[in-house]
Amino acid sequence: MKEKEWRKFTVQSALLLVIVLVFSVFRPHGVINDSSTEVMADSSVPATASKKVKKKIKKIKKEKAQAYAVPVRADKEIIETRSSTYIKIPKSVVPSGTAIYLADDYMKSSIRLFIDGVPLKKLEKKYIARYNNGKKYTGNIKKKNKKDILESINTRHFAIKKKKYRIVLELKTKHLYEPVLYETDKSYFISLARPRDIYNKIVVIDAGHGGIDEGTSSAKGDHEKKYTLLVLNELKKLMDKTDVKTYYTRLSDQKVTKAARTNLANNLKADLFISIHCNSVEKDNGKVYGKPYGVETLYSTREPLNSKLSNKKLSKILLDSVAEEVNNKKRGVIRREGLYIMHHSNVPASIIEIGYMSNKSDLKYIVSKSGQKKVAKGIYKGIMRALNIKG
Repeated sequence: MKEKEWRKFTVQSALLLVIVLVFSVFRPHGVINDSSTEVMADSSVPATASKKVKKKIKKIKKEKAQAYAVPVRADKEIIETRSSTYIKIPKSVVPSGTAIYLADDYMKSSIRLFIDGVPLKKLEKKYIARYNNGKKYTGNIKKKNKKDILESINTRHFAIKKKKYRIVLELKTKHLYEPVLYETDKSYFISLARPRDIYNKIVVIDAGHGGIDEGTSSAKGDHEKKYTLLVLNELKKLMDKTDVKTYYTRLSDQKVTKAARTNLANNLKADLFISIHCNSVEKDNGKVYGKPYGVETLYSTREPLNSKLSNKKLSKILLDSVAEEVNNKKRGVIRREGLYIMHHSNVPASIIEIGYMSNKSDLKYIVSKSGQKKVAKGIYKGIMRALNIKG
């Protein structure tokens, strides 16, 4: 989260101000992963919900999305209506005057619950109750128990100031969930809903490369990993304004395995999986023959599961929308079977090569803010077309 966002965030409440001040004193490495999702009380309304519950859920949906989710006040009826899978912690074991909040690392199916301002005290596993369709589980996790929703529970402690500590409760789930942190008068709840149960449309966007994997480069040393991420950030601004639930394989300069990227899309049963890349041509004896330029998309003939949209059709839609937006040559929709993402994706997938870093004209818009916005707008339009959403 950027500094400006932190400043804006602190204005919202005194509780959030306490959180930010705590982080300014000590921020343990790895506590918040950069791929943390924006968690909000966005529960869709099940058909079986009463009018009273629907009205309350509608009110909760207006809560602003946050990277660190503070508890949302709700009745137990609302919590159980959203999902019959949840974690419950009684307030009696959490000292008063503490700050409690949540972060979701969906790339690792991991949820972190933070309790700040407590005396050094371990939160025992017996107080962390897991509910799955009416069944309750407490204490140590038994590997043979397939109905328990958690794989592991880890607790860490960090000193934040004199006689005050942060408890970090890391909960690794057996499935990928969309969590929401609720509170009632007596308990805290982490509601765990399957994304497919609460979202109509799900898209996964991947910024190619990252971390030590720099991708291709321009003659001046501009690295592909940087510009795929900048385009993704511009695309995120557009997707945040829609009702399409969008997940991102990375939101910072970090290495993410190809398997992790593809597994995210497959586990979510996403409607679309789009990977952003830049092209380049290696020099042969100091020359680049033909000086290629333009936009192209890559696809596989592998048929997606439970989708009428083929990889080739998705790639054609993306090619047309991006090339038109940046006013560049359409190099074509190219079949590539050997690429990991293409070969292992069970959902409609496409790799969009936004331009050639070895071409001066293409590079000019790739590295410019205005060019990145145009590319992002083109991908955005392609997504809306592929999902048959008018906008």
